[in-house]
Formats: sequence, structure tokens, C-alpha cells
Amino acid sequence: MIYLLIILVISFMLNLFFIKYDILPYLTPSIRKRVNKSKNKKRNVDELEQLILKASISILKSKKSIMSWNTGGSYSKIIETVSSILNKRSKKDFRNYNYPRGYLLSGLSEYLISTDDNDNLLILKDYFDKYYINDIGDPLFTLDKVDQSLFGIASINLYKTFKEDKYLFFAKIIYNFIFNNYSKNKLVTYRDNSKNELNDTIGMIVPFLVRYYQLTNEHEALRIADNQLRFFTKYGIDKHSFIPSHGINLINKIKVGSSNWGRGIGWYFIGIKDIYCLNGDFENEYIGLSKTIENLQNEEGLWGQFPGSKDDFDASTSTMFLYCLSKEFISREEILVKLDDYISKSGFVLRTSGDTASLNYYSSFSGKSELSQGVLLMILSRYK
Repeated sequence: MIYLLIILVISFMLNLFFIKYDILPYLTPSIRKRVNKSKNKKRNVDELEQLILKASISILKSKKSIMSWNTGGSYSKIIETVSSILNKRSKKDFRNYNYPRGYLLSGLSEYLISTDDNDNLLILKDYFDKYYINDIGDPLFTLDKVDQSLFGIASINLYKTFKEDKYLFFAKIIYNFIFNNYSKNKLVTYRDNSKNELNDTIGMIVPFLVRYYQLTNEHEALRIADNQLRFFTKYGIDKHSFIPSHGINLINKIKVGSSNWGRGIGWYFIGIKDIYCLNGDFENEYIGLSKTIENLQNEEGLWGQFPGSKDDFDASTSTMFLYCLSKEFISREEILVKLDDYISKSGFVLRTSGDTASLNYYSSFSGKSELSQGVLLMILSRYK
């Protein structure tokens, strides 16, 4: 009887894990979508915007990453979860000092400044001072990946607002990290000793480099950003649609990875947009890609994880595209109305596909994410 009870308990626990990690991640988004669509009317856009801000502040205060770091490459999310615990992707520092949190900080800082929300801006400042920077401007984390360049955007915004030199010093450290990476190969690589260059790098460093140039007039920063884009534009995009492949093999310069991964297109699109808005360069690429993106909208006027082949809504793809397209393409009100079905009652943006492990290894799971939350705030700040 004792052995039977042990077997029953183990079986019960395994079934709970199976339901939690393999069933609910697939059912919950569909249920939420149906519940939201069954609402009698859309929410007031002003109230919805405040809910989004409130949720973003709560993510900041939680100091815990909400992005799905399970890639979904296995048939079972249980296997993915156990695997993530056994490797570096589960480490707290890897998650908390990475691009999702970077975009949240960037989006919050730009939104709060644009709305003169000093109370919440002080909350952001206190958080940044406690977890990211010391009194003289040195990072309170190991600076070892290009994803962390995004923290420099928040630091630049804080410097322009509070005029404290430590924020400028922090931004300079980020710039020097990028410059040293660039100096090795005259190209900033996504990871050291990588055989492939990924379009992720563009979305991580170009937004920072443009803002750093605007603040300091450091022309080398702009040259690095320009060189990064010219390399990818020469070898990594389709000349007809202007859609980028996920990566470029550095040895033979062939395109590698998915040719229609939405978030990857977004990484490239963000870089092209920032440079085009700065000085008009890459006009053909920006306008051409914009037209392609407009033509790839799904029935809801949004985009999926793999536009053109998997069109079920993906928050990271959709928010990135909306951020990069011209303000004249869509109004603030239209954006919030379209996204209403995919924003929780508490203001959390839902349905962001999980982190990508590598080329051709994309996540099949989705959920909340600092990335989409931050990019949406960046979008809303443009209309203030």
C-alpha cells in the first residue's frame, strides 16, 4: 500500500506539471482572446493606456523577469522547464539583465518623460540607481552582451532629465563596450566567436548608438550603427521585399535562419527606422520594408510570429512593427483599439512569443513580456 500511495502521488504530481506546463500555455491565450472578444464594448483608450502604464510599473517593481525563456523546441514544456533550470538560461542575472528588461526601462523612461509623470519617473530612477548603476556610474551587473546596450537608452533619458553625470558615464561605458566589440572585426557581433551575425544585434545597439550620438555628437557611434546596417542590408535582405533573414554566415555571407521571423524583422526594422528618422539614410529600405509590412497584416490589422505563414497574433512582432511604421499610418486610438483584445484586465500585454534559442529554433510558447510592454510605451510616447 505504501508503494502504491507513492506511485499515486508521483502520478498526481506529474499530471499537475503536465497540465500547468503543456496544456495551460496553449489553452490560456485562446480562452483569454475569446473572453475579451465577448466583451460588449472596447475599453476607453485613455483608461486602457493608464492600465498599461500601471502594469508596466508593477513589472518594474517586481524585479523578476516575466518573459518566457522556454524556447519550446521540445515536444513537452516540462522538458523545456527542467532543461532551463539546468543551464545558464535559468539564471536570474541572465534574465534580469537582458533585452526584455532593457526595452521596458527604455519604454518607461521615454513615456514618463513625454507625459511629465515625475512621480513614476522618480520610481524608475530609484529602481535604476539601486539595481543598475552605482554612485559614479559603473554598472552593477556584468556587461557581457549587446542586449544590455538598451539599458544605456534609459540612462541617457535619465541624464537628460536629472543632469547627473553618473548616467552619462554609464552610457559611455555601454558605448565603449560596443566600440571594443566593433574594433575586433569592424562589425559588432551578437556573441563572441559567432559564425553567424544575427539581426538581433541591430535592434539592440542601433537605438542606443543613435541616441548616444544625438547626446554627445560622437560621430564614431553613428558610423558603427551605419556600418552595421550596411553590412546586413548588403548580405541579409531580400532585394524585392526588403525582408531580412535572421542571420548571415560570416564566412560565406549566405543568409541563414528564418526569412520571415517577425521579431527578427522587427530588430532590423527598428535600426532602419532610427537612422532614417535621424538623417534620411536607408530611405529605400525603410519605405520598401514599410510597404511590405503593411501588406502582411492579418485580418485584425496586426501581425503574427511568422508573418505570411503563421498569422496568429504575436505581441512582440506587432508592437515592433507599429513602432517602426510612420505615425501617419495609424493613430494612437486605433492602436489601442486593435490591441485591446490582447491586453489583460490589469494592463499586461499578452501573447509575446518566448525567447529564441538560436537560428531555426523558435519558441512555440507565448505570454507576458517586458519587451512588448516597453515597446508599446515607446509607441504611445510618440503621440504625446
